[in-house]
Amino acid sequence: MSCSENANEKKIILVTGPPGNGRDEYLKDPLSKLGHEVKVGYYHIFAYMQKAAPSHGVPNLTRENVFDIAKSTLERIRDSAFANVTDEIRKSNNQIEIISTPAVFRVTPWGDYLSGRVDGVTINHIKQLNPTNLIVFIDDLLRVREQMKKDPLREGMHLTLKDLADWRRSAIQIVQEYTDQKFPTANWIIFAKEHPVDTFVDLLLGKKPRIYLSYHITAQQDFRDVQRFMSKLSSSFVCIDPYAIKDWDIVTAYDKALEHGEERQISIEVNYRNGPQVFSDIPLEEIENAIDLIRTQIVERDFVLIANVHATVVYHRSENPSYGVMAEVIHSVTTVSRPVYVLYPFKTRPSPFFEHFVKRENIIHGNKSIENLEDEMVERLKHYCETWPTIGF
Repeated sequence: MSCSENANEKKIILVTGPPGNGRDEYLKDPLSKLGHEVKVGYYHIFAYMQKAAPSHGVPNLTRENVFDIAKSTLERIRDSAFANVTDEIRKSNNQIEIISTPAVFRVTPWGDYLSGRVDGVTINHIKQLNPTNLIVFIDDLLRVREQMKKDPLREGMHLTLKDLADWRRSAIQIVQEYTDQKFPTANWIIFAKEHPVDTFVDLLLGKKPRIYLSYHITAQQDFRDVQRFMSKLSSSFVCIDPYAIKDWDIVTAYDKALEHGEERQISIEVNYRNGPQVFSDIPLEEIENAIDLIRTQIVERDFVLIANVHATVVYHRSENPSYGVMAEVIHSVTTVSRPVYVLYPFKTRPSPFFEHFVKRENIIHGNKSIENLEDEMVERLKHYCETWPTIGF
């Protein structure tokens, strides 16, 4: 195969995920950049619901009143919106079509909504759209929690970290259930808001192969080396960073709180691309109620990412082993059959147990400068990608 996928066919891309994760705000910049390269269509499902609502007896559908109407009426409005979007896409000559909608809502249980759950998209809607690709767009739990607190429509709901983690899992499950039914789960991916906009643009264009960057997150003193290496990789690859979701920071802060005997509240500082943000006065009990689900999702999410990239690249800056890196290597090789390449910047070789799963010729090690080794790895990957498996996007 070529290192790039066939990017000439029309793409229909459903971008979904839980609400409050900044999906549509994030999409503005990629849409602008894409517009300079290809003809692109953008369909915000709620806007189409607002257009369809008057024909179903709702003259003014808004975010404020959307869950005040009968559930059966809302479902008919939503069905009409998806049908209209599908029809427009069928008639258009755009090269890329982007459909945006939340996957699932949690609402205050009442009336028709006693379950407290409302689907924003169903498997039948996805079948109707027949997308070539699906993206589950997510942000980390702390930032979503902060955003929800500021949303006047969520006033009084008190969404906890566990609620938000459950919400996120439900959104992922809808897409995973569809892909399991429709075709192998190669044509979908989880994408974190913290990734650079250019990474998202490259993902949509499909001209670059995708790699998962595995590294010892908890051993990093800072991430400047990692960021430099990702920048080099991004010139030729779509580089998926597992730490673009900062849930690890919750686990680390919680473990430290237990070690220090904290009992009530803690603050967590998270370093984002645009600078650090402090999340204050988080009840330890709230974290405790969510911690098992958070820990599980870290593993589940990373394994899903590995299954939907072309290769795993390990940036092994620490001589100490990492449980996470080792698990990701084993999963790449034994479960989803993805090639693994390792940058190990030391004179010695990695553990023989590590080498059991990674071909020696795929490991770069030695006492050159770290930047020279990074450059060597990028050049090798540009050569090796000719042999990588063909998957979606």
